[in-house]
Amino acid sequence: MNYYNYFTEVEDEFVRRRGSHMLISPLDWSLIETWKQRGVPLHIALRGINSSFDVREGRAPRARKVNSLFYCQQEVESLFADYCQSRVGGNGGNGNGAAKAGGEGSPFSAGALRVFLSEGRETLARLGAEAAGDAPLAETFARAAERLGLLAAEAGGAEAVNPEVLEADLTQIEGLVMAGLRASAGAEALAGWRREGDAKLRHFRTRMEPPIYEQTLENFVSQRLRERYRVPRLSLFYL
Repeated sequence: MNYYNYFTEVEDEFVRRRGSHMLISPLDWSLIETWKQRGVPLHIALRGINSSFDVREGRAPRARKVNSLFYCQQEVESLFADYCQSRVGGNGGNGNGAAKAGGEGSPFSAGALRVFLSEGRETLARLGAEAAGDAPLAETFARAAERLGLLAAEAGGAEAVNPEVLEADLTQIEGLVMAGLRASAGAEALAGWRREGDAKLRHFRTRMEPPIYEQTLENFVSQRLRERYRVPRLSLFYL
């Protein structure tokens, strides 16, 4: 992955989680360059960013926003250290509850994970080529395919694989893809699928809490998007 793509992916993820469209600072840019030069894989950097914000959001709300990527530095470094240890073996784990791929306690073999991730990457790469007439969507598919390729390489070479961490990474990639699908489909199509879903759920609405109803409706729209664009599920639940 070249520097531009690495930088763009890290910046996009940080800006998305921060909830502000303000670009990162030159100092943050320098931190990204440091990660790239040290060999921090993209998916490890993205995992650290999301983990940092997940922990923050689990605490009491704060008035001030996160203003610098350095907020995520410690978590990225910790995950990178775990990643490096898993590549050379260590004690059979990465310190975060990882189970050996194919070993006792893991429902997934290293081979099965590698095939699942590689097939997903190939499918998204093909969809990206087919979407050449829709440049933003083609770019979304290409970015997602590249991320899956990185995860497949990690699963193939690591001593241990943590399914929960991998599932979190896959959820982030699915989120990237779904955002691209929604943008491509347009507001009219999305509104039509919401009306369809609302009609199908009407008889159950009084028995559902509003947040559950809304999530179910959004899941219905997401399913319609996957059907329209022939996008596979990336979750390990579908392995």
